Amino acid sequence: MPWRFNADVRTYAARVWDLLAADPAVHTIALTVIDNVLAGRRWSDADMLFGWYEDTHVDPAPILGAVFRTPPYELLLAQVPEPTMPELVDALRAASVNVPGVVGEAGTVDRFTELWTGGAGVAPAMRQRLYQLGTLRPPSPPPPGEAHLAEPADLVLVANWYAAFQREAGAVPVDVEPIARDSIEQRLVWLWRNSARAPVSLAARTQVVAGVARIGPVYTPPAGRRRGYAAAVTAACTEAALRAGASDVVLFTDLANPTSNKIYQRLGYLPKHDHHVVHFDPGPH
Repeated sequence: MPWRFNADVRTYAARVWDLLAADPAVHTIALTVIDNVLAGRRWSDADMLFGWYEDTHVDPAPILGAVFRTPPYELLLAQVPEPTMPELVDALRAASVNVPGVVGEAGTVDRFTELWTGGAGVAPAMRQRLYQLGTLRPPSPPPPGEAHLAEPADLVLVANWYAAFQREAGAVPVDVEPIARDSIEQRLVWLWRNSARAPVSLAARTQVVAGVARIGPVYTPPAGRRRGYAAAVTAACTEAALRAGASDVVLFTDLANPTSNKIYQRLGYLPKHDHHVVHFDPGPH
């Protein structure tokens, strides 16, 4: 089959990087995950799966598709040409791949789900929208306080807020402490501190990969919401990404949260396309 799978990220990166980097804003998740795995990051002890599609009718065979799974996360459908979707489903089944869910561009996920479940009509667990920065418009006036880079002394707070964000978003649970520690060490986490210098909101970002940085998570504890803190700290984090050399800055929102979608648009983020996250019931399909 033209869909090929292995567990070697270096082989995978060599095959698919150029395909994904041709549109790095759209493929921000795939590119940053590959970059992290190449650097040695893992999110569980389970084997990873990397897959790519080669058009074997052409010599040399071009790479046209890319998927992967880094447990415990869902299978990411980074790029799947529609005519190859049945072959992907068949290849995953033939390889006995565990697919607890899928994530990716809305239409791609919906089509995969239809084929994987036999048309059972599984509803997305989350509908997201990818936004790309146009011209940054920081809040004016900003709320009381100012943005500060998180420091090692902030680790417990940052990890707790990462975990709270994970729970509220319904994301796959992972150990957030090493993620928080690495992000602080790499100067990727910003805290908004109020006029009493107490931390009230957080925004983090990825490293710049293929010219793109992605904002997330953004979290404000419930008691401090609707005061402009999230907008202000997101603007500060965005400015830091631009200073770090990002030519594009992106972020994902939950479409079930109209407030956050309005906030990011006021900051200058423009909608690019929609993503779906789908979870499957345990058991064979």
